[in-house]
Amino acid sequence: MKRIFDNAFFSLRMGARLLLLLFAFAYPLALAGHYSHTFQVYSWAAFSPIPVWKGEVWRLLTYAFLPMGILDWLISLFWLSTLVLVLGRIWTGRELWIYSLLSTLLASLMLTVFQQPAFPYAGNGAMILALLFAWVRLYGRERIILLGFGEMSVRQAALVLFIVQILILFFTGGPIVTLAMLAGGMAGWLYLFLRGHHALNRRSQAHDSERIARLEI
Repeated sequence: MKRIFDNAFFSLRMGARLLLLLFAFAYPLALAGHYSHTFQVYSWAAFSPIPVWKGEVWRLLTYAFLPMGILDWLISLFWLSTLVLVLGRIWTGRELWIYSLLSTLLASLMLTVFQQPAFPYAGNGAMILALLFAWVRLYGRERIILLGFGEMSVRQAALVLFIVQILILFFTGGPIVTLAMLAGGMAGWLYLFLRGHHALNRRSQAHDSERIARLEI
């Protein structure tokens, strides 16, 4: 089993591996600093609107690499690893980072504008939802075996995960946080849609140019 995971992990591009490693080790690092009384990662990296307005803009992104607790860390790490292992094979590391941070940034900007939440917030809900939407868009018709549910399509599996993620966000962060994370995920979907539409237009223009060139000849 370890060999299978190692092969899958090391077959990813460096950017995808770095994304997983940052989320995997940020929480243990935060715990080590807290219990050793040497540093507090959450105090300077978790999202809070007031510090952001004062210039601590890195919080708009860094909160996504800190979970809300050990259970959130385990669940998010599992799904983040699963989605990155799938998408990281067809996207470059740069594309994966742009896509993930775009969703993260839009969600935190919404929370900043609405001055929500009042407490320091951490969690990668927007990133997970955005990657989930990408999974559906790219592999929606394929069939997989989901643990505890049996064989189903990617769309059905994504719907189960979507419901679970929304419930977790709602009961841990409240309605405003849930809407912001959902908006961040939808921003990722919109990015994919616009990129696909742009690529389709470029191919169409290239084909038209080739036809004109052949007619002129």
